[in-house]
Amino acid sequence: MQVYEAIISRRSIRRFTAQPVTHEQLLRLADCARMAAYGANLQPLKFALIETPALCNRVFDHTKWAGYLENKAPGPSERPTAYLAILGDTTIKNNFELDAGAAGMTILLAAEEMGLACCWLGAINRQRLTEILELPENLDLLYLIALGYPAETSRPVAMKNGDVKYFYTEDDVLNVPKRSLDEVLIKVKE
Repeated sequence: MQVYEAIISRRSIRRFTAQPVTHEQLLRLADCARMAAYGANLQPLKFALIETPALCNRVFDHTKWAGYLENKAPGPSERPTAYLAILGDTTIKNNFELDAGAAGMTILLAAEEMGLACCWLGAINRQRLTEILELPENLDLLYLIALGYPAETSRPVAMKNGDVKYFYTEDDVLNVPKRSLDEVLIKVKE
């Protein structure tokens, strides 16, 4: 798979099969994330692998899913089989957004190449998850990447009238509106 193909084919998936993500796959994703671009090469991020069914279930209870869709959180048999937590080490730096964005996208693209489905989660109960994961004070929980094998299909569709809300069609495919290339390109004077 070429990088362009991974970028174009990658979509957020919110329903997963029961097939587990392996420890080796999680290690590979974390290894890819540590190689992402970091501001001033400070490398302030750490990564927690969440892979046991019991811990995955506890984590799931403190996440929010698919804000534009009613009752579309994964059912008990459709939940992620692993998570990768992106953590910011405050002993190195205090602003992590750029670094977390680079690492997060690296994880998503590497997962796509590996045949894994994922969903980047920012709507999470950080305080409670920090307690559950027993994170030290110097680590801020920034995001979770939910991982598993896909139990649904998602596709990009043309955006209509500026409506960004994703939706399921009758064939149970998640449709994600995207702005056209013409809409996002800005012409500059020569």
